[in-house]
Amino acid sequence: MVGSGEVGARAHQALAIESAPLHQRPRFAIVNERLKILCIVASIAAIGVVAVSVDFSEPAVVCDTITLTGDIQLETFLKTKDCLVQSSAKSKTFVVAESGGGSWEAALALGILIHRHGWRVEVVGLCASACANFIFPAGKTKYLHRESLLLFHGGPHQHNMMAKFIEAETASKNGVQVMVIDPEHAKKEGGVFIDNKAVERGQVLEFLSITNVTGAVDLMTRLTSASDQFYQDLGVNLVLPHYGQIGKYEPIYLSYKYGGFFYRLDSLERLGVHDIEVEGGEWHPERHGAYSDVYEVTYP
Repeated sequence: MVGSGEVGARAHQALAIESAPLHQRPRFAIVNERLKILCIVASIAAIGVVAVSVDFSEPAVVCDTITLTGDIQLETFLKTKDCLVQSSAKSKTFVVAESGGGSWEAALALGILIHRHGWRVEVVGLCASACANFIFPAGKTKYLHRESLLLFHGGPHQHNMMAKFIEAETASKNGVQVMVIDPEHAKKEGGVFIDNKAVERGQVLEFLSITNVTGAVDLMTRLTSASDQFYQDLGVNLVLPHYGQIGKYEPIYLSYKYGGFFYRLDSLERLGVHDIEVEGGEWHPERHGAYSDVYEVTYP
């Protein structure tokens, strides 16, 4: 996300924009009759961080490090793609300082770029929701700091995701003020909200080869297909985002006592998330401040 200026215009330029955390926003804002379906956002977000910034350590042609702090929004992708695509650096790293997740479309697009251009991913603190679903698995090599935490809480195949899309579409068509049935559940699983960023969303969807969207069901179906193809390209099991919501873990998930779940390294390996290295020794996610908000899931 940016404040002003072109991406990578100057070395060590830090670009930032202030934003309310996604989990603090109403899931459905007031909508008028002219609102189009592209304003329906697929939000897979958990714990928000108020300051949203993307730091470019070098000009685009040399860019070797991008650091993300905060929610992943549409502009996050649009303002970082030039750096990702144009970089001539031999070794490139996408660093997640702290992110509670965000836009499904933007995180998926970022993951595709990271994978396509062979970037490494480094997680310093929290990488939750859409960050854990799409950015972390995309890294050629994935670095975890000792006290970092990967938090999952649903995704494309979450049992109620389609219903959330249809509810959002109904709100946009009727031009009424609609709130999610239980706001406390909204930040504990993947969800949908409405905004007015149709232009930016159209650009991101075009990158994902999703055009001429006819409605919520169509958007959901095509985003899911694009996500499944991404996982297939990575060799990652499709259940990665939601395995902790099904089977023996379903009662824990439906209790809505936790913001999400996490996997140990051996489970991530069995799910197809390979090439993980821990910076500074053994991984201790239990030392992260958000650890009390997750439960442990073992696969299979």
